[in-house]
Amino acid sequence: LARLPMRIECLDISNISGKQAIGSLVCFQEGQPDKTNFRHYKIKTVEGPNDYAMMKEVLERRLLRGVEEQNLPDLFLVDGGKGQLGMALAVAGELGITDNIDWLGIAKEKQDEGEKLYKPGRKNPIVLPSHNPVLLFLMRIRDESHRYGVTFHRKLRNKATLASAIDQIPGIGTTKKHELLRHMGSLKRLKTATLPELLEVKGIGPELASTIFNFFHDREIEEEGS
Repeated sequence: LARLPMRIECLDISNISGKQAIGSLVCFQEGQPDKTNFRHYKIKTVEGPNDYAMMKEVLERRLLRGVEEQNLPDLFLVDGGKGQLGMALAVAGELGITDNIDWLGIAKEKQDEGEKLYKPGRKNPIVLPSHNPVLLFLMRIRDESHRYGVTFHRKLRNKATLASAIDQIPGIGTTKKHELLRHMGSLKRLKTATLPELLEVKGIGPELASTIFNFFHDREIEEEGS
């Protein structure tokens, strides 16, 4: 590497059949996770499952801000092989910062081959022994970006499930729906809320609180009897 990798960032792109696509960026400072610099990026410009285009969007947003705030990483680790690394380098090239950062791609090509590291300007991948501490460290960073993405996806799915359930309650419009989502946070929490707790939600009066309460408790009775 051209510089000491004191700050390493890794990007993972994930989606569910092209929907709820996000970029998950993790940051390690001096070998340890720096969660104050972990970021989720909701994909704004790409429709459908196109990982390369999603990666391009997120990288542009991260690197542009890095140039403005002068907080680019020493090493940027891309989850993927030559294709993903090439996309990252193309974005960096457009911004004129290719040489300001060291770049690596990490990919598991085949199960029996293990992990491979891809470096710009090198034809063949770097293959380190499975017990090599450098490889294990880079895998830890990559796995953390995966975990961070999975956790966020779970929250998105929970919110979508909660929103779908709320849509079925009579008398709940967009504004009250947002207030319930903000206040309760989860479908489980809403289902178990008492009448006094529902009345704490902005815009929810006694009549509507009773409607919400009865909606979920009547459903529980139906489900138990079916």
